[in-house]
Amino acid sequence: MAAIPVARLPSAADHGEMPRMSRFLPIPSPPLSSGLASGALAVSILFAALPALAAKPAPPLDPSAPLVPVAESTARVWNAVAVLPDGRMILEYPAWTGTPGPALTLRDADGTQHPYPDAGWNDPAADPAHRFVSVEGLHLTDDGMLWALDSGIGADGHAPQPGSVKLVQVDTRTGAVARTYVLDPAVLRPGSHVAGVRVGKGYAFILDSGVPGLIVMDLAHGTQRRLLDHNPSLTAQRTITVDGRTLLDTDGRAAIVHANRIEISPDGEWLYYQTLCGPLYRFGTELLTDTSLTDVELDDSATLWYKTPPLGGMTVGRDGTLYFDDVSTGSIFRFTTGRIYQRIVVDPRLRWPAEPYITANGQLYVPTAQIDHTPHFNGGRVDVQWPLTLYRIDVRALPPAKY
Repeated sequence: MAAIPVARLPSAADHGEMPRMSRFLPIPSPPLSSGLASGALAVSILFAALPALAAKPAPPLDPSAPLVPVAESTARVWNAVAVLPDGRMILEYPAWTGTPGPALTLRDADGTQHPYPDAGWNDPAADPAHRFVSVEGLHLTDDGMLWALDSGIGADGHAPQPGSVKLVQVDTRTGAVARTYVLDPAVLRPGSHVAGVRVGKGYAFILDSGVPGLIVMDLAHGTQRRLLDHNPSLTAQRTITVDGRTLLDTDGRAAIVHANRIEISPDGEWLYYQTLCGPLYRFGTELLTDTSLTDVELDDSATLWYKTPPLGGMTVGRDGTLYFDDVSTGSIFRFTTGRIYQRIVVDPRLRWPAEPYITANGQLYVPTAQIDHTPHFNGGRVDVQWPLTLYRIDVRALPPAKY
């Protein structure tokens, strides 16, 4: 999934008028909707706006779930993985990590990697509208379609060129691009940096991590709407701390990252999202796709779902269990549909665990990325300790979570 477009908190050195943003405000408790919709939809809005039920913490697994190494990277920083039914892996290498090469690769069973879906889509000399500039979100759906979100922002950080900000649908059964959806400039803002996508019920849900917002795309018609502009649930409120160290951006300021973590429930009814440092929110997709609702009606409908730690990524199992990668402690947690929260792994090898993927048969794949040693958080330098390792965890073999 996910990109690391870095914003920053204001400092005493900042002068002039502040932009119209809520990212520096405390997160309020979601208020109840007040008669803005009618009938069943009103009930849905009221339910979505109610405070979340308290989660039930379970004791950590002891010992931790075993980590099985399945792949290594010795020269490039990956940030997400999707696993095909035959075991091959699609790996995401965003441009901002500072390690040039193909944006997407397909890793065969013998470890060989190929540009994916082909060399042309990864050719840096090609038209940005017809190649990957920087993939910053992957979603593999059960019909074999891979949805790759391209921010259009290269390693130089320059504004994307026309047509380069796009959602690309790849048929993994044939390896061919099925369709390209160019994001409408009307749903973007100066400074937009799309990062994170999920697809469900005929819609794509795309986060803007540069200027906090959510883009909803009707895939059948290609129509797009921008919602929740600068909503507190999408806006970073905390700095990022790893191993007790607050990460700094390239200007030496405390780095923050707006919403770039996203997941959708297996039935497509709920969208989960958060800023890198949390907390986690939940939103009913029925509301997000209802074009009769106004921004005012939607603004108060996000539910605070859990006060999560800083996440390198999250994924959801077929049973609805969410899995979180905690970058601050090198841990992996699960959060069941019964709202039981449990740490299943803590391991010093999990140095910035990135966007995970879980297969239909309960195999959880977690790439380590050391993002805190890439240019955005490391003074413009790549200081990764190679190799990076991708691990597998058999979550089917874990005992049930009990508090």
